[in-house]
Amino acid sequence: MEIAVQTVQGWLGVPSIIWSGVIASGIAAFTTWASNKHSLALLKKQHARDNEEADRQRKHDAEQKDADRKGIIRREVYASAIEEACALPIYISGLLDRPLNAGNDRDGLQSFMKANAKIWLVADTGAARLSQDLAGDFTELFLLQVRISYPIRKLKESVRRREEEIAEARRLVSQVTDAKARNAGQEYVEELELVQQKDIRTIPPLHMEAFKATFGRFRSVRRTLAKLVSALREELSLPRDDDAFMEQLKDMEQQTWVMVHKAHGIDPPGPMPEIAEPGCPSGR
Repeated sequence: MEIAVQTVQGWLGVPSIIWSGVIASGIAAFTTWASNKHSLALLKKQHARDNEEADRQRKHDAEQKDADRKGIIRREVYASAIEEACALPIYISGLLDRPLNAGNDRDGLQSFMKANAKIWLVADTGAARLSQDLAGDFTELFLLQVRISYPIRKLKESVRRREEEIAEARRLVSQVTDAKARNAGQEYVEELELVQQKDIRTIPPLHMEAFKATFGRFRSVRRTLAKLVSALREELSLPRDDDAFMEQLKDMEQQTWVMVHKAHGIDPPGPMPEIAEPGCPSGR
């Protein structure tokens, strides 16, 4: 007890200036501790924000990398498929002049189908559905053209073979020395030439009928193709320009309709066939 009293008295006996120094040191120590604690809290919050930002940036970079990779794949797929799609109408139109023994008529269609299937795989839903619509439209058009073009191609095949026969007959006639045999041979050549000229005159009207019978279906196919191109352009962050493409397509159709008729001596041409609906092969 005495010791405690002496201790208290000792403390109470300390000069005030020393007490001031002790209190000031305590306040400084507390202030430093509080400041460090606050700074540490702020540092922890900053670290947390930095980590969140880094996580967001890594996620964004990964998503951007995936988007870039998808964009590269899509550009390659879409470019190849549209090239095939734009070439196929020319191929189908050309069936009228394709020899019957020139190979598999389906080669052009199959080449397009392979390229178009990749659109179905990587495109968004809208474009994927349009790609399937286009595949169906092209298939119907191809089958229609094969059926309509066969008689014309068969006739042209006869013309080609007869041309060779006429050339050979002329060669043989020129080698014959006997007048009677030469005259008989010449008559045979003339008969072949008459038949040849008749078949050649028959071909243009058949061409015109085939053109008119398929034009409505071609119009339908090209519209589906224009819609698909617009959808794919949007996926590649390009302007769709649907209205501009459609107006351009209408102008091209009108020009083609008039040009073909004029080439066959028909001016002015009649009205264009209506756009064919799916399942309507004639286009009328």
